[in-house]
Amino acid sequence: MKLKTSLSILSASLLAAASAFGQQAVTDPVGFITLTVQGGGSVTSPRLSLLSPTLARPILYEGTISAISGTTITVSGTPWAVGAYNGANGSHYVEIISTAVPARSGTMSDIVSTPTTNTVVTSGDLSINQAAVGDTIRIRKDVTIADVFGANNSAGLLGSAEDATTADEVLIYNGASSESYFYYTGAPPEFPAGWYSSGAFAPANNVPIAPNEAVVIKRKTAAPLSITSAGTVKTGNTIMAVVNGLNVLGTSSAAGITLATSGLRTGDDNTGVKAGEDGSSADEVILYSSGNPVSYFYFTGAPPEFPAGWYKTDDFSNANNVAIAAGTAFVVKRKGGASFNWALPSPASF
Repeated sequence: MKLKTSLSILSASLLAAASAFGQQAVTDPVGFITLTVQGGGSVTSPRLSLLSPTLARPILYEGTISAISGTTITVSGTPWAVGAYNGANGSHYVEIISTAVPARSGTMSDIVSTPTTNTVVTSGDLSINQAAVGDTIRIRKDVTIADVFGANNSAGLLGSAEDATTADEVLIYNGASSESYFYYTGAPPEFPAGWYSSGAFAPANNVPIAPNEAVVIKRKTAAPLSITSAGTVKTGNTIMAVVNGLNVLGTSSAAGITLATSGLRTGDDNTGVKAGEDGSSADEVILYSSGNPVSYFYFTGAPPEFPAGWYKTDDFSNANNVAIAAGTAFVVKRKGGASFNWALPSPASF
């Protein structure tokens, strides 16, 4: 896969004055990102492209947590209507921003319901060391398959009048788990054209792609594609869980990062990727270049000739400055040890 990304930022951040309820109207930097997905695949031998939408939906609410108990978060005033974020208007999520405990910043959880005008119920219990009174919450609507690829497949992926076996597949990864989707060209009125899940054949236009999720495209035709999507730039860290085994991770940082600046290696094998003497003992980070997976690992060091740092697994060349570009996704092979939360860094402003 040759994945080319370009990002254009169209405006600077603006922070409006607080409303009477302490709510802040926030305008993120906005822009668009273009990803070129290499062709050269076929139905029998698809070509893989790993990518990440990177850009998010605008912040709908930003304010301070006044109370938190279990999965219920309360803010001051009455800043939204009952049911505003309960899924009827599309799926939404909260993000935690903490100055008291910066490590909590970037924690996210889906919103299950909005039972009152100042409470949301989340799918995860953030009160357990992930959020507290005084922290800030942001609420955004999820980016969906239709947002990224077009409700009518304006991206131009290969569709099918039958099933996913003859269409390009869009796999949404959360860690090592994935769900497959494809564009169905339609048999109206019973089954109109649109995105469907590959297994259950359920409509999937509104299936969310979270900021911490990755997308793998199985391209089954020769032509490359350029996919352009617009949105807002997510600032600050994004927390992503890394578990033992295979992890496919997106990159919501619009600025891009390098292996050295990624924060994947913390100096502690229990809170970041495990270092080692070679790629067989260390955790591996696998990026894709010209259609081929390239493996890297963090070397414990043999100074002065080989200082500690990132190295390419096969030829042991220095890799500290190898880029993880905005809009791409990559693989982490975790080889034992504790699971950890990776804080993907992104600038606080642009």
